[in-house]
Amino acid sequence: MTFSENMEGPGMRSWKITAPLLASAALVLAPVSHAASTAPLTPRVATAGVTHLLSNSALLNALIYPNGTPTGYYFQYGPTLFYGSQTPTVNVGAGPAKVKVGQQVGGLQQGVVYHYRVVGVYGAGTLVMGRDLSFTPKQTPLAFQLPKNVQAVVGTPFILSGTLTGFGSAHHQVVLQASPFPYLEAFSNIGVPGVTDAAGRFSFRVANLSRSTQFRVSTLDLRPIISPVSTVRAAVRVTLSARSSGHTGLVRLFGTVTPAAVGAQVQFQLQKSVRSNNPEEPEPVVRFVTQFTSTVKKAGRTFSRFSLVAKVRRGGRYRAFVRLHSGPLVSGASIQTVLLHAAPGKAKH
Repeated sequence: MTFSENMEGPGMRSWKITAPLLASAALVLAPVSHAASTAPLTPRVATAGVTHLLSNSALLNALIYPNGTPTGYYFQYGPTLFYGSQTPTVNVGAGPAKVKVGQQVGGLQQGVVYHYRVVGVYGAGTLVMGRDLSFTPKQTPLAFQLPKNVQAVVGTPFILSGTLTGFGSAHHQVVLQASPFPYLEAFSNIGVPGVTDAAGRFSFRVANLSRSTQFRVSTLDLRPIISPVSTVRAAVRVTLSARSSGHTGLVRLFGTVTPAAVGAQVQFQLQKSVRSNNPEEPEPVVRFVTQFTSTVKKAGRTFSRFSLVAKVRRGGRYRAFVRLHSGPLVSGASIQTVLLHAAPGKAKH
């Protein structure tokens, strides 16, 4: 290495670096520059928005930039910034380009704000965190489930049950509303309001049904939710009794119908067990087959009677079925059955 000194005037001095010195400096700097250009880059991650958001599940999304380093990732999520849950770790490789990723989470609760973020993993367990984002599962709207048609016996209490589904269905105030046959009156509240249980279920007891009635259930909100209509058909109440007529092989069948249904047909039906044609219901089903008929006669202001002396040709359990065609009441059968024996020498099976 050589230095030379030049003097260009009084008090002026300069130094000249010769070529061997410049070459030596280049040899020192070159390796440092090469090392900086080949150092691996740190992976980066970016939390993205959620998609496929439902009432109890969502797809969490993110972008992963491996930058040439083997990288994995997972999501942390939960109702607070402490998260509390995480998805499985998934490897995305060591490519140079960004990778779009996503994992579905379930078991979410409606009305809860969930926080989440993506976490990248590389090297010997080094972590790189994405930013925190949040979402709220979709809220299922309130809706009623109520049986469409029900049959009840006049004068006999019955229970109308249903379910309120959707977000906020638990412990919700509801009220029963009614419109009696011929269903022209506006629905009006009956009884006292009820409250759904933790599963949204409710029941109303109707003590005294005198005619067929349409029912519906409403919430007591400022903007009430109203159920579909459930038609409860009021069936006449029928009793049936039997005793010997005093003649061999003959039996007297008699009973009452409430309310009065003068002129209606009474069918005396034998209970039979028959094999079902439905392969999903292999057990025998009960059928009632009419054996003989009579007519309802007048008795009092609130009820009517029927009576018949008949020769029983088929033994078994019998019921009385009163057939009505239209009006505020529908056909009804006796709750109780009577056991009748076939007349001697005439039994058929």
